[in-house]
Order: sequence, then C-alpha cells, then structure tokens
Amino acid sequence: MKQAFFLSCALPRALRFLLERVSFIVSVTLLNLSLAQASTADEEIAGLSNVAEQNGTLQHSPTSEAPNILLVVADDLGMFDIGAFGSEIRTPNIDALADNGVSFNSFYTSATCSPTRAMLLTGSDSHAAGLGNMVEHLADNQRGKPGYEGHISPNAVTIATLMKEAGYHTYMAGKWHLGKAPAFLPDRQGFEESFVLLQGGASYFNDMMGLTSQVPKALYRHNGKPVESLPEDFYATEYYADFILQQLNKNQDDDKPFFAYLAFSAPHWPLQVRDEHLNLYRGQYEKGYDILREKRIASAIKQGIIGPNVTPANRDNYMLSWSQLSKEQQKIQAKSMEIYAAVVERMDFQLGRVLTSLRESGELENTVVIFMSDNGADGSDRSKLEGNDTWLPQAWDLSYQNMGKKGSYVYPGAGWARASVGPFQHYKEFLSEGGIRSPAIISFPEVAHKKQMVSDVVSVKDLAPTILDFAGIAHPGHEYQGKAVKPMTGSSIEGFLKGNVASIKQDERVLGWELFGQKAIRKGDWKLLWLSSKPAWLAAPQNSESWRLYNIANDPGEQHDLVSSEPEKFAEMRDAWEQYAIEQSVVLPQWVRAVSD
Repeated sequence: MKQAFFLSCALPRALRFLLERVSFIVSVTLLNLSLAQASTADEEIAGLSNVAEQNGTLQHSPTSEAPNILLVVADDLGMFDIGAFGSEIRTPNIDALADNGVSFNSFYTSATCSPTRAMLLTGSDSHAAGLGNMVEHLADNQRGKPGYEGHISPNAVTIATLMKEAGYHTYMAGKWHLGKAPAFLPDRQGFEESFVLLQGGASYFNDMMGLTSQVPKALYRHNGKPVESLPEDFYATEYYADFILQQLNKNQDDDKPFFAYLAFSAPHWPLQVRDEHLNLYRGQYEKGYDILREKRIASAIKQGIIGPNVTPANRDNYMLSWSQLSKEQQKIQAKSMEIYAAVVERMDFQLGRVLTSLRESGELENTVVIFMSDNGADGSDRSKLEGNDTWLPQAWDLSYQNMGKKGSYVYPGAGWARASVGPFQHYKEFLSEGGIRSPAIISFPEVAHKKQMVSDVVSVKDLAPTILDFAGIAHPGHEYQGKAVKPMTGSSIEGFLKGNVASIKQDERVLGWELFGQKAIRKGDWKLLWLSSKPAWLAAPQNSESWRLYNIANDPGEQHDLVSSEPEKFAEMRDAWEQYAIEQSVVLPQWVRAVSD
C-alpha cells in the first residue's frame, strides 16, 4: 500500500486524472464486491475487552479484532445531493456504503457546522459541549457564559480522547472549527495525528485564502503547529484523504485498531475544483433549480427516501423562480451548480481511495464506516457577510471565466439549496427540516437491516455512544481524571445496527435545539419551531418570529401550522422546549429575548 500511495502522489496531475477516470468504475465495482463478500462473513467482530473506570482513568487491553472506525463528514451536503438519496450527482462510493449498510432519512444535526461537530465528538448537546452558538456570531449577552465558549468545553471529553487512551490510533484530517487556542486543538483533544483547517472554510487550493474579510487567511495546523505554506499541488479534498492514507499505511502492521476522522470541507463554499474537473457536469443544469428539485423529489419518492404524499415546502418570498432570472443570471447559476456537483463527485472519489486502500489491506472487513453531513445545504448569499461586499471583488477573481478555479468565490445560493434539501423547508442556519435533517449511512460487514432506509429518529449525539459501544469503551460519566465532565446525552444504536433490537424508535424521545435565537423541539412525530429574522445576514423566512407546530410524520415539509388546531399539544411542546432550555442552560440572544418573552 505504501509504494502505491506514494507513486500516486508523485504522478503529474493530468496523468493522475486520466488514470482516475480509467479506474473509476473498476474501483467502485471492486469496492461493492468486497463489501458484499464481507457481509456474508460468519465471524462476529470482537470488541475491546470491557473497560474499567478506576479513579477517573480508563483501563484498556485492545485486541487485533477490535473494530476500526472510519468517520466521514461532508460539509454543507444536502440530503438529496448523493445518488443513494435520489441525486443525479455521481457518488458511487457513498452509494456502495448505502448498498452494504443502513441509511437514515431522519438523522438530525444542528443547523451549522460547529455545534454539530461538538455533539459528534462528545455525545452531548452543543450547549453542554461549549458550542451553543457559532463563535463568529456570539451575541453580547452570550459571551463568557457556560456553554458558549466557542470551543469544546473543558468539561467535555471527546471520544478521540477515550479511544486513544483505550489503545486506538486516532487520526484526523480536514475541518476542525472547534476552537483555535492550543488547548482546544485536535492534538489536545485525543488525536495523535492531525492536519486540520481551523475555521469554517477556505480556498481549496494553496493560496490559503479565508472566507471573510474578518479572517482573510486560512489557518491550518499540523499536530497543533501552524502551517505557513501548502504544497504547490494542494487541493484540500485530496490532501485530507492523502493524510489519512499516510497514517493508515504507517501503522498498518502494529495490530492496533484505528479511529480515523475524515472531515471534508467539501462541498462548503468557495466551490473550487481542479481545472480538469470543471466540465464534469457541463450543460447538465441549464433547465434550472426548480426542475432539478422536482426531479430529485420524484427520484427520492421512487427510492423510498420520502413518502409519496409529501407536500414540498413553498418557496420563500425572497427567493426567485428560475424563470424570473435573466439569461445572464441563469448562465451564472447553472455554472455554479456544475461546480458544486463536481466538488461533491471529487469528494466521493477521494473517499473511494480510502475505502479501496482499506479493502486491499484487508482492514475494511473489520471497519465500521460512518458517513454523514454536518447540516443542510447552504443557501445564503455570502456576499452579504459583514465586509464581504467590498472585500470579495478586491481579493478574489469573480469573473465568469474564473468560476470554480483557484481564486474564485462561488456559492450555490438559495435556489440550488432548495433542490439539495428536496421537500424540506429552508436550509443551513435554520432549524427547519432543511437545515437540521441530513444524510447518514453506517456500513460494516455484519450490519443488520442492510440496504434499508430507516425512518426512526436518530441524532448526531447518538454517534459518540454508538462508536464507544462498538469499541467496547465506557464513558467516564460525570468525572474524568479528577475533573467534572458532562455525561453523554445521546443514545447508542449499536444494538440496532448489530440486529440485537428490531427498532430504534423512541416515541417519547425529546430532541431540542437553539441556534441564533431560533428554537425547536421534536417529540415523537411532533415538532415545535420558532424562527428568527436576525442576525441581519440571515435571509428572513416568511414565517419568522412566531411559534409553529407541525406533525413531521405527516408534514415533513412543515407547511401546515397546527398551533391553533392543537392547543394542548402546542402547550405540551412549548413546555418541553422550556425544560430543554433549562437543562442545557440556553442563553437566548438579546434580540430574541425582547421579542419572545
């Protein structure tokens, strides 16, 4: 594997691309075959021996049979952006995971990246984990409050920390966005090897351009140390996969299991691909986002992702239909989606390289693969971020000819985001279904319910206890190494995945959210939602600043407000949210307090 990997890195880029295209279908076919063969294995994956908690220190005795964990996170990927969920975008490697695993169509995250990633690594609510709000958007009255530190809380312990202590190799590559101070970087949060982008996003190339005028330079760290320059041929999606492959190759013979966290920044804006990939989807989106949305919804219904009687969400009043755009606007918009699709396909390709390497080394048969997105698709106008209106044309080449290339600044916009979230309402940054309902797939050889689309509600918080259960590692509870820590509030689904229980349905389970002053609670089939038109950079939804009650089982598009017709249920759900807010020490931004109290 080592020789093949470094040979691949040394090839000229153009030749590598030709070889990639020739081997594309072959590699996917082999991956599918390998997964299918592995799924028939009779031997159970053995876990780590039980871990004892002694004075806050975990004792361990890992074995060579302990399962590897590969956790893959896409950034701003909508539920209906992958083939397995009804998309026309070519994602054969992700689709192979779905064919040989379990897919979830009611998987809930936060509405933005940092809170989701905090919950993912700790198993606790984002407010308990220190990311009650994005650090970039903390309200004045939230600053300095517990739960709003803007980094992983000192009172939270990550699964990487616990797994490293239990004898796992722990690797991370990609987007961090969970704190910039040395104490809160991956190397201090349990990862023995890491190469990460600290902030929310950046240029995909070696120019190290940041996202906003406030943070104009990309901040990279390698094992906690600043990275001052990047290789000439750097492309983020590829480099992150390369880094994980390097670590897997380096330690493949020591019989220790690994936990690898591959946190792609794709398809987060600014959307960029190598020149040779710019035309992968040329001309495919000229009919526009309204037609694409219809096609994806129809495909998702046919594939059983959503029910046939779903009522898709209406277009918000600030959104334009495709026919309302000028020909020039349509031309620019179509190219934006071409680039977005190419970014997604190349992410899938790089994931395929990692999976193929695991197959060839024999490790895939002992690896639990988890794929997810951190929130819904992004539909905001990024030129409206503070300072970007003047900084963007000065620092970036915004010409049509340069779209998708190095130095360009492309984002999908609201129209394409609606296609990405299908029938759901709104998108990233909103606590509507389109912002917090994301694709998720879990695959391993002995997985039960293979090829099923599971509709039971699952939270991103559930993945941490699930991973620990697979590894046979106990969470320390309320105390770790002599200090108080927050216990996990997620629920393990390992038993369901292994076939020990038939369902993960929890009729009375309560999931709560608060972000940017928006509020939401889900209990059973019911959801209560309060949206905000602030901060100013958020596109105000047409039903903002009032409670709305939905039966999500019947109305996933959130189109039928039942507050008036179901007063008792409304009161019950409002009480549930208030209880959640108390338990998680929610601090609403000052502008919401004035409106909602």
